[in-house]
Amino acid sequence: MDKILLVVDQSINAGDQLEQAFRMAREHNAVLTGVFVQDLTLVDYYTVLGGEPVYYEHTFEIIKESLNESEKKTVQNINYFVEQCKAAGIRFRVHFQKGDPVAELVEESRYADLMLMGYHAYNTLSMDGDQQLVKDMLSKAFCPMVLLPEQGYNPDGVVLCYDGSDSSLKAIEAFYHNFRPKCKSWPTYFVRVFDKQEHIEPMPDGLLEIMQLRFNDFKVVDLIGKPKDEIPYFSTQKGNMLVVLGAYGGSGIARFFSGSTADHILKSGNLLAYITH
Repeated sequence: MDKILLVVDQSINAGDQLEQAFRMAREHNAVLTGVFVQDLTLVDYYTVLGGEPVYYEHTFEIIKESLNESEKKTVQNINYFVEQCKAAGIRFRVHFQKGDPVAELVEESRYADLMLMGYHAYNTLSMDGDQQLVKDMLSKAFCPMVLLPEQGYNPDGVVLCYDGSDSSLKAIEAFYHNFRPKCKSWPTYFVRVFDKQEHIEPMPDGLLEIMQLRFNDFKVVDLIGKPKDEIPYFSTQKGNMLVVLGAYGGSGIARFFSGSTADHILKSGNLLAYITH
């Protein structure tokens, strides 16, 4: 990888997310680009409201004050990011955008190999905006995304979630190309979830062959139950795992996402999740 994006929000000082981003940048000898987006959707919201001129004047005064405070805080965060990168000896860039955060992040993802986002930033987007837009961002992003837990850890294994879809295979392939050195050393669990024991299907020979060639320590794990329950439980039982999920490009969320599987994983905020389509 050459360029890694780090989505930075007001929680830049929280947890170990910067250290996790630094670790990935070092491992891949990549430039870490801090992306700071000032949300201007509130301005658009108020411009479509009706009201008396006095109301408009009062409202826009409040918005102006809020934007000034937001920009001031963003500049402080940029300075902090720059200081920390210099202290850590990390090659870095800073991108400061204004507008709709989801649209801006999708656009930024066009020109990167990987996007990192903390759970705090993800949940902030989910609360402040339409949650479907956040899901659309996960499925429309042009590069893979990794969601970082606030209490960071260095993963020592990977869970590849496979539901039989092309999107889950593409996610696994993208992960392999992004993290190829780790694929030769990490324990790798190829997880399938079935509703009943009798519904378990044999692993296709060609798929098994390519997985065994790419991952040295490779195990197929078939679980019985619901993916939204079994995947997080299995992953946490195995220790510090990176969980790989796939999403449909432009048409919503894949089967692992339907039935709130990914929502359940992402809302927990305690799993390192790699998502692509």
